Amino acid sequence: MTEDEKYTFLKELVKEEQVIDELLIYSKNKFISNEQKTNTLLEDSYVDTWERYSEESKEIGVFETLKKYIVQLQFPVQKGISKTGAYINTTLRGKSNLNKSALKLNQPKGLKLEIYKSALVGSVPVLIIPDDEDFNTLVCALSNKNEPKELTKSMGASFINGINNWDRIHQLKADWLQGNSTGNWSLYFKENILPKPHLFKDKLIILSTKEYSGIKSQSIGVSKSTWKLSSLIIRREHECAHLFTLKHYGVMANNMHDEIIADYAGITKVLGHFNKDWCLHFIGLENYPKYRNGARLENYQGKNKLSEQAFEGLKRIIKNVTESIFQFDNSLGKIQSATDQLHRIKSICEVDLITMASSKGKQKLMEKYNSKQVTILV
Repeated sequence: MTEDEKYTFLKELVKEEQVIDELLIYSKNKFISNEQKTNTLLEDSYVDTWERYSEESKEIGVFETLKKYIVQLQFPVQKGISKTGAYINTTLRGKSNLNKSALKLNQPKGLKLEIYKSALVGSVPVLIIPDDEDFNTLVCALSNKNEPKELTKSMGASFINGINNWDRIHQLKADWLQGNSTGNWSLYFKENILPKPHLFKDKLIILSTKEYSGIKSQSIGVSKSTWKLSSLIIRREHECAHLFTLKHYGVMANNMHDEIIADYAGITKVLGHFNKDWCLHFIGLENYPKYRNGARLENYQGKNKLSEQAFEGLKRIIKNVTESIFQFDNSLGKIQSATDQLHRIKSICEVDLITMASSKGKQKLMEKYNSKQVTILV
């Protein structure tokens, strides 16, 4: 759609120019097609380290293993701790933690670590946490510098993008010193390691085992046992989709476009097709136009919270988007292969929210999908 067409469409939803501008800015597509092949072998080399952790955890347990190598787990979650000398020396300078006041969990033996092989992003470490309080604790430790933070009740997963791994840094130093025993490691680190964060920053998916988006099994008509397993799969695929957009398009944002892409990946992994009712339940619009307060939609308004009128417009946009994606997915039928799934997800990425919400939504998604099929044939 042209910008004029988008403006005309929004004019039918909201009247105020300021609100139209809010929604145009919010829905600007950041997923620009990039078909260039990139070599991610080096960037994904951290997975080898996590495979070692996984093997070691079979002997001494996941939590005991990770405490040895991920230094943030050697400190409790406590207000102000990130400003202490011990914390700074350990997490930012790689010095040994003499405090040894390690993180406390309710069910440390319940943690599971797996190396998940995703069709979208390849291998990625996944940490599964059965206790809700432990989930909150570990998210704060690994993504909030061990500072307490209140998480929304609907949050059950976290994608950690770039946690400093001093175990890898120490190994790099040991390997370098073998051939440079009189060399200046500090200078080498500054000039050759620091500019390449993939050498020491790891990615990690953290999953809880609670119901996805806080939705009860009876709300979507499945058994409790089925929904518990499905929730874990949806969360895992959801976070892998975020990692995919980061790798392929270089972006990941606090936006409903990102969330719909990720929910599509999760729902289709479980069912083999897109279920729009599930998607609307997940974001609190199952009784549209009524919104369920406290649901996920309100958490994804971007850096600047939308005005009340813009939020009302966003509700309509997202409702229409789910319908267009349903029609698109239904026309293609059940997902047949990893390539088929990848092309569907790329298509949803590369068509902006307003276009998907318009009467041209399904058409534009199909055009994008078909162009990718042609690329394969050529």
